[in-house]
Amino acid sequence: MGTQSTSFNPVVPPPSLHPKLGQTNFRRVSRTEEASPFPIPGLAADVLHMRVKEGSKIRNLLRFAAARMQGEGKGGNGMALRQVVFTGSGRGVTKTITCVEILKRKVRGLHQVSKLYYKTVNEVWESPQHGGQGATIHKTVPAISILLSKDPLDPQEPGYQPPEILSAPSEDTERCRALHRPACTPSSHNMLSNAKRACLDDWSSPSTSTV
Repeated sequence: MGTQSTSFNPVVPPPSLHPKLGQTNFRRVSRTEEASPFPIPGLAADVLHMRVKEGSKIRNLLRFAAARMQGEGKGGNGMALRQVVFTGSGRGVTKTITCVEILKRKVRGLHQVSKLYYKTVNEVWESPQHGGQGATIHKTVPAISILLSKDPLDPQEPGYQPPEILSAPSEDTERCRALHRPACTPSSHNMLSNAKRACLDDWSSPSTSTV
């Protein structure tokens, strides 16, 4: 958890405020983030910025980002974007990383740069029992920005990751693929079924590792 400091309104005595304001009669009325320099340099002019929040729907974020990266969807004009940046803070960090990993499976060959940093968040809490007076909490929370690019990026940049390389097919996979190539005849149907069963047995054996 990030560090935090609390500034109290003079009208409300500090002892009346519980550290966890959400569990008392206080309610949060606003939340603002202080501006900070963007941690990733050299972004393209048309880079797509995806802001990930705690309540964001991963499916909606990925549908929009994948469509723009593939030149589809409204506003795409048939032109596929080259770069996208996912940014999240606080409880949205984990969801930001999840969006990136799924998109990398949908759009292959993406270069990546990840930057972890901190930002200041200001929250205003008020209590109806004290005439609307309350407290302002200043939090320092972790944040992350992840750039995905179809174009090569500087491999010397801290946080750089090259595109994932697809692993070569295993011997068992090639053997099973070969079973589907020849045309099946009535005389060979039982042999093919037995071979498929043997292949499945190999995959399910304890000595075979799965991903």
